[in-house]
Amino acid sequence: MTGNRQKRPGSRLLLGIALFAGTLASMYAGVLVADFVSDLVGVASPTVRLGVKAIAAAAALPGGFYLVERAFLERSRATSRKTPSP
Repeated sequence: MTGNRQKRPGSRLLLGIALFAGTLASMYAGVLVADFVSDLVGVASPTVRLGVKAIAAAAALPGGFYLVERAFLERSRATSRKTPSP
């Protein structure tokens, strides 16, 4: 069944690059949202703002990993649909 499936060339490298970029993008987005919320609330303390940014960046990481995973699973499904089943 799964013996026919061929691995796409460069898929591991592409996954690594996508995970790295997704990690950076999600952390950046989390920090931007935290900064915006801190401005709206009126937080002026640099220590509190830094803590909120760190928590938001850590909270945004699973979302970035989820989006990259979904993209690669969709890519994998599209590849397996193209090959005819016996």
